[in-house]
Amino acid sequence: MTAFAPTAAALEGYRLIRREPRAVLAWTLLWLAVVVATALAVATGPPVVLAHGRAYSSPGDIVRKFGPAAPFLILLFLVVWATTTVAAYRVVLRPQERRFFFLRLGLDELRLAIMTVVSAILILVFGGAPAYLLLVLADPLMRALPALARDIARVGALLTVCVDVWLGVRLSLIAVETVAERRFHLSAYWPLTRGRFWYLLACYIVCFLMVFGLTTLLFLAGGVLVSLANLDLAAGNLLRRTSVLGIAALLAVVTSAFLMLSSTIFCACQAYAFRVIAAGGKAGVVIS
Repeated sequence: MTAFAPTAAALEGYRLIRREPRAVLAWTLLWLAVVVATALAVATGPPVVLAHGRAYSSPGDIVRKFGPAAPFLILLFLVVWATTTVAAYRVVLRPQERRFFFLRLGLDELRLAIMTVVSAILILVFGGAPAYLLLVLADPLMRALPALARDIARVGALLTVCVDVWLGVRLSLIAVETVAERRFHLSAYWPLTRGRFWYLLACYIVCFLMVFGLTTLLFLAGGVLVSLANLDLAAGNLLRRTSVLGIAALLAVVTSAFLMLSSTIFCACQAYAFRVIAAGGKAGVVIS
């Protein structure tokens, strides 16, 4: 397997976990804090039931479920995500910075948080731009050939997905390059991935398959735990409540581990790919 092979980048997350198990455990505990805080907010929040009987129908309903804790939870998630993401980048790019399990709360994390918020806003504002442009271009054709309008719409939807994937892959190394260079380097983001689209796409497909496998295992484990929680234990209410709490705690740990693993797999993959691309295909080079 060459250093530039997609599987080499995709498997960097597992190599990271094997090299730094204590750091990974610390990251998992941070995610566990987010999961527990979210669960407590849901458990103590006001019920949100709509007139038609459905518990939730929009993101606003979910936010109202968290009540006053919503801003705190959003900030907590952003902080934990930024610190653990940069920590994963740091393990791959600057492995000598080992103190505090590679965790910091400094300018690297602040830049990543700013970029995340700005990207989310831009996606909300301009996320539908490719679809709108394709619709404008296809509208005359659909009017001229109404019998083929549905087929044209399907082709347009497929093209929209392809354009979105292409843009996402071409811009996917923005975060890791910002951390590696310790600055916003706007003129370098687009050229970095020129000629690397298929390599990066293959990396992300392999990562997606691994995360999909983890998701399947999580749902199976969650289903088993929920089934156990619903068992009518004959030993009494106290033991039953204790068992349910234990199962809930185990489910929180499993969820935290999944969040950490899935994030680490993709972040380590991106950091490895950036390191190889920046070094001209030589994976042994470390960005300082």
